[in-house]
Amino acid sequence: MNTPKTDKISTLDKEFWDNLQNDIIKSNNEFTKEDIFSYVEKNFMFSLFFRGTSYKELNISRYILNLNDLGYLILLEFMPKDKDNIIDFDIEELDLYYFIKSELKDLSNAIGPMIDNRMSILITDASETLSSRKDTKASSISLASKLVKALQNEYDLNIRAGIGNVQSIHSIYTSFLEAVSCMYYCDPGKVTHVQDIIKSEARYNFDYKDAEGHMIEAIRHRKPEAYDYFTMLMDKIRPLCDMAKRNRIIEALVLSAHTVRVDGMDESDYFNYTSHINSILELRGEQLIEWAFQKFIDITGIVKPHSTIDYSNKIVQATKEYLEAHYAEEISLENVAEHVNVSPPYFSKLIKKNTGFNFTDWLSMLRVKKAKELLTNSNFTVKEVCFMVGYKDPNYFSRIFKKKIGMTPSEYIKSKNNMGS
Repeated sequence: MNTPKTDKISTLDKEFWDNLQNDIIKSNNEFTKEDIFSYVEKNFMFSLFFRGTSYKELNISRYILNLNDLGYLILLEFMPKDKDNIIDFDIEELDLYYFIKSELKDLSNAIGPMIDNRMSILITDASETLSSRKDTKASSISLASKLVKALQNEYDLNIRAGIGNVQSIHSIYTSFLEAVSCMYYCDPGKVTHVQDIIKSEARYNFDYKDAEGHMIEAIRHRKPEAYDYFTMLMDKIRPLCDMAKRNRIIEALVLSAHTVRVDGMDESDYFNYTSHINSILELRGEQLIEWAFQKFIDITGIVKPHSTIDYSNKIVQATKEYLEAHYAEEISLENVAEHVNVSPPYFSKLIKKNTGFNFTDWLSMLRVKKAKELLTNSNFTVKEVCFMVGYKDPNYFSRIFKKKIGMTPSEYIKSKNNMGS
């Protein structure tokens, strides 16, 4: 039997939960007119690009949202500052909507919902201001750049933007697709207009697969032209954004390594791609291209071909013979330059020009190649091999070996033993 005290507590509990429920319901219903308007706007933008809208629906939405006859799309992509394409940030979408609205308060616009890490913004105006015949590229880039800068400062994120051409509101999907295509060429913090990528697209698409096929065939037959075809591929991907560069570079290197393995060569049998992931993520722009060339040389052993035999090539040949004979000794660039009777600065430039890599990398590559042979075909310890190929510090030798091969000398020996068992 309940006591009066117990009944009183139960009554208080019921009042507490009833009041809490009422507060929750009240807070959920406290939408402002602007909040409701934002959901109408986002629904319109989603339908426009992902569901489809009828002519009548489009005109009604234009009237409600006060949109003009012509417009163009700005596509924003949000990324954490420490990564390029990882979606692990938390933004209150309604707050983001109001922030963008405040930045674009003087323009007719509509803002779409956040889908994955992208958000579309439609900018519209009358035909006397926006027109496919008028050059609005500069003004749209300026607008998008200011918006990207403001958003990055506010939310501490990397943001990039693609911009499509001006279109009729009834054909605006074309501008959306153009903005999407810009993302393949746009790095974080940057803005790319579709007109800037037309030439890049043409360069990229023209004979890319053909050059790739010729490269594979040249690698298969150990032809030096493989380097030229790899250069063509790198030239074609150079305009791409860093994320796209990385994907294409890894793809080209995987194809090269596969071709080497299939044809019985052993330069890349133990090239461990996963060990290079962190390194390639840290590289940007031209650094990625330079890294790709070095790895291509490491994998295939093919360097920049010489079109003619001249004095420069004779020096390179003399250098090759000298390094083959003295790689186990202490060698400096100055020593070799003196041996081939040219000045050190000229020798350094000549080697880079005619081989594609600098003197130190050439010597390191040769020493690592000799170390691989010793570790594979003998019972020498890692320390003994280190001294036999010209290094004095086993730890430094291990770092160089891992940089070139993708694993330490000890891991290389273990992998060889596992394959033989």
